[in-house]
Amino acid sequence: MDIQKVTEIFELMTGESNSTEYMKIIYLSMREIDDLLRPNADISDLRLCFLCAALAFYRLQQILAARERAEVTYAGKVLKESQNTAYEYAKQLLRDYLQMCKSLLTADTFVFAGFSSGEEVL
Repeated sequence: MDIQKVTEIFELMTGESNSTEYMKIIYLSMREIDDLLRPNADISDLRLCFLCAALAFYRLQQILAARERAEVTYAGKVLKESQNTAYEYAKQLLRDYLQMCKSLLTADTFVFAGFSSGEEVL
């Protein structure tokens, strides 16, 4: 995975022009995705850069929701009054990129997000 591409995509998602202050989140997302890769996965696949950026964006939105004191339940659900928040959009974006990269990821280590009947388990 190319850190420069991941950073550029992250900036596109966040609207930030300088993501230096978020580099720890970007590195964390790259590590999380690296741990989920199949042994034969091509790490230069551009889809992984988008997935890493989407995960970093999602993690950032979690932090911002906590700062703004948005209420989040144990399962990670924002209360119904807040369904149109950036957090919800970041979650949907992450779901889309996870789906797009499913051939590159191992299913048995898919720990941080699982979906059944439309519900999310974090």
